[in-house]
Amino acid sequence: KLADSFLGLVKIMDELRDKCPWDRKQTIQSLRNLTIEETYELADAIMDENYDSIREELGDLLLHVLFYSRIGKEKGAFDLQSVIEGISEKLIFR
Repeated sequence: KLADSFLGLVKIMDELRDKCPWDRKQTIQSLRNLTIEETYELADAIMDENYDSIREELGDLLLHVLFYSRIGKEKGAFDLQSVIEGISEKLIFR
């Protein structure tokens, strides 16, 4: 179920990047300030111990991870799989 939900989200991101004019024009630079804003919103939710908001903001940040990974793939720099494998290796090494 978790894998299905995650792959469904990846598919939505791919469709948005392909079909939505706003999503298509985004770059790592244009997303940067939005990512910072989402991070601050998460920090505020944590300070307030507002678990509904924490869940929502984590979702927003997850979307940003997918967005950057998609852009990285388009640039031939990295992709979502390499991001996941990289953090997995880092955690095992630690």
